[in-house]
Formats: sequence, structure tokens, C-alpha cells
Amino acid sequence: MASLADEKDAIREQMALYCYALDGCRFDEVAALFAEDGEWSTTYGSARGRAEIAELLDQNVPKPGEGPQRKHYITNIVVRLDGDRATATSDYLVVRESETGLLPVMGGRYNDTFVKHDGTWFFARKDLEHHIWGDMALKNGR
Repeated sequence: MASLADEKDAIREQMALYCYALDGCRFDEVAALFAEDGEWSTTYGSARGRAEIAELLDQNVPKPGEGPQRKHYITNIVVRLDGDRATATSDYLVVRESETGLLPVMGGRYNDTFVKHDGTWFFARKDLEHHIWGDMALKNGR
């Protein structure tokens, strides 16, 4: 049986994998981190299920060559476990490239719910709260 620290570490690793896949524009990998019926919600859209999550990201986030690229940073992570369910709250910062250098373009909070299936933690729901934002240079103009 995994320790409390091991379980929390596994959840934090899923959060990091989310950032790596999202920044790499590997939207199917982002979606695979979610439970089959997982939900992703933000101000520019929401989706349920892996296929919808990947499609929403593909419609909004520019891939290399389509627009400026970005990097997500997560900090101040608090994980609370409850059996095979967990919640995590974290702060995030998004930095993107621009003609004049790097721009911090968004900061806020992730409110995540996780579920454990067959020994692996998956996002059951990811809610993004945008507290500060600038021009994200998304495909939809936001």
C-alpha cells in the first residue's frame, strides 16, 4: 500500500505531466491524464471526456508555427486525499513568447479533483480560475 506521501507525489506528477503535454501541444496526452468522463473547464470553454478535451485544446491553443508558444508553471500545491479521490489546489503562471521577449500572460488557480483507477490517479475535473491575464494569443483571440 502506498504511503500518503507517495499518493500525493503521484498526483503532483500528474499535474506536471499535464503542463509538459500542454506546453508541447500534445493534446491527446493531456486528455489521457483525465478519467474517461473527466471534465476540463475554463472561461473559453469546457469539455467532458478525453476526445472533447483534446478537441477543445486543439481548437484554442496554437501549435508550433501557428502562434506564440507558452509555458505553464504550477506552485503552492495543496493535495487532500480521501480514499480513491483527491483534490488539489495550486497556483499557476503562464508565460508566452513575444516579439519583445517573454510575457507573463496569465495567473490564477487550478482546482482539481482526482480519481484513482487501477492504481493510477486521473483528473476527474480541472477548473481554471483566471485571476490576472493579458493576451494569451489563443486561436480564439483570447
